[in-house]
Amino acid sequence: MNKPLSLRGWLTLLSSFCTLAVAFSFGLFSLPVFYPALVRAFGWNRASVAGGGSIVLLLIGILSPIVGWLADRYSPKAVLLGGMCIGALGLALLSLTHSLAEYFAFCVLLGIGTSAVSILPNSLLVAPWFAHRRGIAVGFVNAGIGLGGIAPLVANWQIRGHGISGAFLFLAACLAIPFTLTLLFVRRAGASGPPTSARGARSAEGRVAPSARQLLRLPMFWIFGVSLFFAAHAMLAIQQHLVLYLTGQGVPGPRAALALSTAIWSSAAGKLLSGATADRFSARLAMILSVLYVGLGVAGVLAVAPSSAALFAVAVIFGFGYGGIFNASPTIIFEYFGTRQVGAAMGLLLVFFGLGTASGGLLAGYLFDRTHSYAVPFTLDLGLAAAGFLLLLVSGRHTRAAALPALQSESSLA
Repeated sequence: MNKPLSLRGWLTLLSSFCTLAVAFSFGLFSLPVFYPALVRAFGWNRASVAGGGSIVLLLIGILSPIVGWLADRYSPKAVLLGGMCIGALGLALLSLTHSLAEYFAFCVLLGIGTSAVSILPNSLLVAPWFAHRRGIAVGFVNAGIGLGGIAPLVANWQIRGHGISGAFLFLAACLAIPFTLTLLFVRRAGASGPPTSARGARSAEGRVAPSARQLLRLPMFWIFGVSLFFAAHAMLAIQQHLVLYLTGQGVPGPRAALALSTAIWSSAAGKLLSGATADRFSARLAMILSVLYVGLGVAGVLAVAPSSAALFAVAVIFGFGYGGIFNASPTIIFEYFGTRQVGAAMGLLLVFFGLGTASGGLLAGYLFDRTHSYAVPFTLDLGLAAAGFLLLLVSGRHTRAAALPALQSESSLA
């Protein structure tokens, strides 16, 4: 039984890695590189162009419960294949953009597709195969997002060579790669799921997925959720506006794109570090460290001269936290509730992540348009990261798994 488990598990891991590296990352991380070109081409303000990215990020969050329910009801594979088709269509239609209304409408389509290929279905796909190193497995898959840090460079290269339309079409075509891998390597969960002996240790312990009502009554859900919102808001304000900030300070476009790519590449190491910490200690500690790295990264952006080489060291630190925050929702849910039928629960927690990521870029753009300086929004982001860090530190007794037996008893009586 171990041989087929090993083969299918690794093929599933490879497919999910590529899905996050291309289908998720190319649709998300390349968009900020288009912002300066869209401002020049159409005369839109920065809040408007960043609003497109905020739409995508908002939909990733608010659609997460639906994506989780669909993955539980059908299969993560079906959700991923559908999401890649919708995401490719959104990118292709963005190549036809001529008005702000069209831009926002096509970003809605891109957001729907990106939500369906996010960390949620990919984590649900791989977690049951890895009983004792689940955090590392989730971290490895999510490290594909770090590899997707090449997206800003690819987008910048395509924009310079083929313009806005050609760049969007190229990115859309790239989604054929993960689509083919998922179609060929991943079988239906019901037909080829892990043998019983290989299922996760927490599932074997009889843990049950909470209902929405039960989850909303748990203090740990709100503590983790609010902290996740603060951290996500801070880190996406930086990610969405770093290129605009640097180019506005006279940094050449390719160097600004490289700084953003460095942060995203470093997030791969952050995901692995976070996963290992969750396996060895706890998901809570992993999240605390990730929020700390985000705060240090924001402080570094405020303190370091934009033209300084030290900015790339700041990007690395920021990337560690950026990657770890992406890991937080799946590692928390798997640690508390196991891996079976937890898509909807993970989706509810990811709503906080989505609201934070969507509001971060939008508010930063709004504040810049009003103050003509990034010092105000970035200082606010530093304060939010600090608030999330302190909330996690002082709420240890509310975020331990000791509350789970009561939840299980309630579920068994229902």
